[in-house]
Amino acid sequence: MSNAIPLFEKLTDEAPETPFEKTPRRFPTLEEVQNSVREDLARLLNTRIAILWKNQKDLTPFSYGVNITAPTSAENVFEIQELENSIDKTIKLFEPRLRDVKSKIVGFGNDPRSLFVNIEATVEFENQRTPLSFPMVIDS
Repeated sequence: MSNAIPLFEKLTDEAPETPFEKTPRRFPTLEEVQNSVREDLARLLNTRIAILWKNQKDLTPFSYGVNITAPTSAENVFEIQELENSIDKTIKLFEPRLRDVKSKIVGFGNDPRSLFVNIEATVEFENQRTPLSFPMVIDS
């Protein structure tokens, strides 16, 4: 796994009173990597993009996010599979720390626009592939 600092963590300054930190932030534990990925997934999957950018071949800043809508019915298997595939594709494009991504819609919230999704993936950490799970709420 690379020790590169993810973009959003570079942009978020946890210690604004310290203008220039001497030691750049690293992820010394698997738990910190998992928390970082969870935060980035929440940002990514709760950012909506216009349909115009959904099928573009080249990635641009306007491509960041996912274009999903709640299925018309919880029994509509094809719509649910399409959503899961869209989520998988988006994660593979924008979260390079994860491999073997597989999302599964596991339920719907009280608000019919909320989806409960479980994302299974592996992350390379200290020369080992570790399976991780990310339960997420996506507001569609």
